Amino acid sequence: MIVMCAFVAFAFVIELKMVGIVCGDYGTLARQQDIKTVDVSAGRASITDCDFNKLTDTENQTFALITGETDINKIIENIQPADREKFLKSIENTQNVLVSLDKPTDRRKIYVTTKRYSANNIAQNLIGYTDRDGNGVAGIEKALNTLLKDKGQQFSIEFNVDGNGEIYGDVETVLSHKEDVLSLTIEKGIQRMAEAVAKENIKNGSIVILETQTGKIKAMVSAPCYDATNIEKYLSSDNSPMVNKALSAYRPGSVIKPLWAAILLENGFDSRAIYDCKGYTEINGHIYHCANNLPHGQVNMEQALTVSCNCYFIDAFIENKAEGFKNAACLANFGKNLELCQEYCTSAGDFPSWSEIKNSGVLAQTCFGQGGFSVTPVHIAAYMNMIANGGVYVRPQIAMGIYDKNTQKQKTNLYSRYSKRIISADTAKKVTEMLKAVNENGARGRAKPNNLTGAGKTGTAQTGKRNNAGEEIYTSWYCGFYPRDNPKYTVCICIYDGGESSVSAAPIFKTICDNLYYMKLFEENAD
Repeated sequence: MIVMCAFVAFAFVIELKMVGIVCGDYGTLARQQDIKTVDVSAGRASITDCDFNKLTDTENQTFALITGETDINKIIENIQPADREKFLKSIENTQNVLVSLDKPTDRRKIYVTTKRYSANNIAQNLIGYTDRDGNGVAGIEKALNTLLKDKGQQFSIEFNVDGNGEIYGDVETVLSHKEDVLSLTIEKGIQRMAEAVAKENIKNGSIVILETQTGKIKAMVSAPCYDATNIEKYLSSDNSPMVNKALSAYRPGSVIKPLWAAILLENGFDSRAIYDCKGYTEINGHIYHCANNLPHGQVNMEQALTVSCNCYFIDAFIENKAEGFKNAACLANFGKNLELCQEYCTSAGDFPSWSEIKNSGVLAQTCFGQGGFSVTPVHIAAYMNMIANGGVYVRPQIAMGIYDKNTQKQKTNLYSRYSKRIISADTAKKVTEMLKAVNENGARGRAKPNNLTGAGKTGTAQTGKRNNAGEEIYTSWYCGFYPRDNPKYTVCICIYDGGESSVSAAPIFKTICDNLYYMKLFEENAD
């Protein structure tokens, strides 16, 4: 039985707009004999993952062609009595239109196409959505709108109308053979896994997973997500579900310290040298503290990373005045938009200018990821991925290209591997060993995978804001790579108002690595 068509799900005029149906001028049809064409599918290319698994157009949608009173009677008998009057009023002056059905009937004028989105879509924040005219409004749909339009299969129906606008003869189906798809770097299984982890653990934040050697983004999750079939519901929802948090900028906190450690090593700093942390340090009359004002005592570089000692890095940079500080930040593209594909970019975030970084106060705050320093999760994943790649930065990418769906032959290439060396292989190796210790011993071992070895770092950044309970809001991070030896994936977790990162973000890294292990079975990397 048909469950509520037309007025329940869509008013006719809106429905026609959303599916790209052009019904024509019915006054004109009444005055002349003509062939009428109604578009069932406008032919927007489907979006797929890297293995051509569909991310859009995953569910069917059924339409019935209403050509007169007989058709209306057959439809209306399947509508609940209380709703019939409203249905009839909605089509009072309309002829020869399509009505969306929840279930097909036994009538011959039934047509099935796909819905662009469904309530169960994955990667929705990444994909974005279209308006009622079929133009991209957000996400990949907007960025690659021109490439996506008119690239997919077009499905129309044609019929003859007489001088009074009445249909006569058979209704014919016209189906184009063109069916291109846009393939993203996303891997559907990894994306779905990451979304499940986020749904369970993250109210407001993101997960980014890079393929280490290529920079291809295998998963991009923003929480909470939204349902593109009901956009209006989410426009004013809590935690901004319409915003892609993976592309938004936040203060990084201590998750940035591995890069600063690498810069110190590049400038000849002795990682074995002992520093006596008193829990605070004074720079030009201003006091800077470690977390909770607790002294860490005597620590070397590895230990300073493990306990996340702010004072260690502040005094190391103030004392040594490392010239590579600003240059390395520029090479890592901090303060710049990262273009993940044509017209699809992250926020630029903010990094102090050269004149600002010379100020000891600005330098001190930047050393532990505070002050005017902000960066997106994709930026953080990319810099950590650089360490995983032996010091070579690989630009993150999200799109592969336009392909023929049937032959899988590429028609338009959108991916290119761009890389540059930022630190030496030797420095990267030393930092990797430290990050292994951080992963195993820091955060009380909460980030340590059950299988193989990981490497990574927490970060808990102050925002200067408080939540409704009056508690200070922190941005919580964990970023690392897995497995440590011959890394395959770099994972970045960012949680707004996540509290202490060792409790909130670190366990998520472990969960993702364990899932990747069983999905991919890294047997060749077993220790």
